[in-house]
Amino acid sequence: VCVSVCVCDCVIVVGPGSPVVAVAGSAVVLPCSVRRPAGQSSLSAVDMNIKWTRPELGDALVHLYENHTDVNTRQILQYSGRTAVFTEELQNGNVSLRLTDVKLHDEGVYKCLVDAEFWKDDVSFNLRVEVIGERPVISVEKYDSNSEQFSLLCESKGWRPQPDLQLLNSKGENQTAGDPEIQRHAGLFNVKRRFTVHKNHIDTFYCRATLGEHKEEKEIKPIVFYGDLLSRGCVCVCVCVCVP
Repeated sequence: VCVSVCVCDCVIVVGPGSPVVAVAGSAVVLPCSVRRPAGQSSLSAVDMNIKWTRPELGDALVHLYENHTDVNTRQILQYSGRTAVFTEELQNGNVSLRLTDVKLHDEGVYKCLVDAEFWKDDVSFNLRVEVIGERPVISVEKYDSNSEQFSLLCESKGWRPQPDLQLLNSKGENQTAGDPEIQRHAGLFNVKRRFTVHKNHIDTFYCRATLGEHKEEKEIKPIVFYGDLLSRGCVCVCVCVCVP
């Protein structure tokens, strides 16, 4: 009696469980690894071929590691000189890709394909690119003598996605605000927002644009001189803008 026994040593390619987020102009690691079932030893990828592509662009080549060397003669031009695998980590099954000087057009789906002699597997995931915009600009638009309130305009340009725009006093408290006014230009968000401040609550204020862990802010301290000018219906406003 001849008995044939087949043993399947399951090997899988694993990527991140959620989109990878990168900031334009920075470097990012697109994580990908080769693994055996839990509890077994790590698997070396030194002798495997690793191919990174963009499915949305017809599987255009982002990076190819083949026969123990980088082979990027067919790499699409926009990635030239910006990609690398961690060759010293291949022995641990780490086939991640490092992408430098991230561009807005790098956003999209990436596929990590690993090809060995008797098997191959792949995983796809999204890269999301954020753009940190300009420092806010803040100005005093007007003073309403009836309500005794100042109208302040805070604006910031060049963000992606849209940032949260706030005006804070020296205690970190939010001030009364109107709805944000949003414009889009070349895929980026320009945001402005108006705030009202009562004359009895004059303080040092911070116009802050926030996106995730990133923030840009500018400080303004309006000083109002009343007395005789106010009695004549005139208001003098001095604005001191401090730039750290």
